[in-house]
Amino acid sequence: MHTPLSEEDIKELNDQCRMGYIIPFFMVLLGSLFSISFYEYNFNTASDLNIMVDFMIVWVFLSLAIVTGYQMNRKYYQDLRNNKKIAEPRLIQKKIAKKDFEAGSGNFTTLPHNKEMKEFIRYDLIIDNTKYRINKALFDTCADGDEVIFYYAPISKKLLSIEKDQVTSTFY
Repeated sequence: MHTPLSEEDIKELNDQCRMGYIIPFFMVLLGSLFSISFYEYNFNTASDLNIMVDFMIVWVFLSLAIVTGYQMNRKYYQDLRNNKKIAEPRLIQKKIAKKDFEAGSGNFTTLPHNKEMKEFIRYDLIIDNTKYRINKALFDTCADGDEVIFYYAPISKKLLSIEKDQVTSTFY
């Protein structure tokens, strides 16, 4: 079943495009550094050939950056353009709530500024033998054996959200 994308879904797909902007930027930056260093190295012997090679270095890195950015983001662009998401019902096998700790929030040394690790409760659903992290509100409304709806972007297959299926839920 297809439904239109919500504002949160559009934001999630746009956030997925960030690396497709950052990596090409650094590729262009690297190409510029190569070009500048080549130009500085051959500054005393400036000729038409050196200027052509310098131009080709910039052109190659710019072309690679454009192709890389397009390849990294094209599926997300198509999903945004289509403005649709797929809803798939899935069955909950098991609910898990466990205590976990924030990485880097404390230390185990005997120094005077010793801090305890910050703990939090992590909520997971096991569906099709795969663990999915969810929020507490969804965790509290679900039970083992209930159905939840997974919303996917159709082309990139990005999981956008998980909601409880209100129609086929079982109450114990």
